[in-house]
Amino acid sequence: MSLYGITTTLSHILDRIMESGADSPEVQAELDATLDGLDNALEEKADDYCGLIRELEVRADARVAEAKRIRALADADANLAQRLKDRLKGAMETTGRLKLNTERFSLSVAQNGGKQPLEIDHTAVAVMDDALVVLKREPNKDAIRAALEAGEQVPGCALLPRGTSLRVR
Repeated sequence: MSLYGITTTLSHILDRIMESGADSPEVQAELDATLDGLDNALEEKADDYCGLIRELEVRADARVAEAKRIRALADADANLAQRLKDRLKGAMETTGRLKLNTERFSLSVAQNGGKQPLEIDHTAVAVMDDALVVLKREPNKDAIRAALEAGEQVPGCALLPRGTSLRVR
């Protein structure tokens, strides 16, 4: 029986007990037997689910570790490629040969396009004209939470109930 089927059947049985009161010893015995069987089925199904959950968690951890390993290799390759480009560019600039043609590649040292680089002394930001500074307003969640917990009203804010989680040990 599926987990959904077990849950639905248990729910229907509990509804019948609540409706009829299950005063009859025969009805009570039948309901107890059915409930015991469903409880056992639920325990078996839960055990199977937990086994699959554990396997998926272990696989996910292994894949995260492998992704980190591959990311580190990719970063190392990208860094080495950049260092080689910098050395080649430096050699071309030093020799004054700003253009080269090889059997497979055409190389040139050229000025970068786009916006000109900008250097900002961040200590001067405090005295800059407002038109030159962007201010961001962000809610201080810790302060809002503390105010709400202290019973204060904060417009547009409310504490929500904590959710639940399944813990598998």
